[in-house]
Amino acid sequence: IKDASKGPDCKNGFILDGFPRTVEQAKNLDEMLGENKEKVNSVVALEVPDSVLTERICGRWIHKESGRSYHVKFAPPKSLKPGEKATEKNMKDDETGQPLMRRADDTEAALKKRLESYHAQTVPILKHYEPAGIVTCVNANQKPEAVWAEIEAAMAKIK
Repeated sequence: IKDASKGPDCKNGFILDGFPRTVEQAKNLDEMLGENKEKVNSVVALEVPDSVLTERICGRWIHKESGRSYHVKFAPPKSLKPGEKATEKNMKDDETGQPLMRRADDTEAALKKRLESYHAQTVPILKHYEPAGIVTCVNANQKPEAVWAEIEAAMAKIK
């Protein structure tokens, strides 16, 4: 980040997605930016209930070759008939007919661990930056257009 942030494409600032993930990383980022009299000027937290994340993430299936993604509820492939449970046999790519796959960490057990880590290590970052008045929490459990409108409003407040 230190080297990349000095590049010409970052002259007007930069966005970090998914970083920092711990308060320690946030403090190190603050220190690094402070060396150049810079600072974090906005933190946008996309908030979605854990139960919704579980439904979204555990229903994902991907066509590895193309990157096309499907979802058993929200964007099922044609091969998944209504009322059927998704299996490796009936989850096929619409274009090629090849089998779809699930990421190894898109299981309920793996997601439970990821969410525990998120709540224990990442959520406290919001408390770290709240005194600076730069945290905006966005309701990401709504239509994409509404989420984007909230993000744009948060970005418009950046000084």
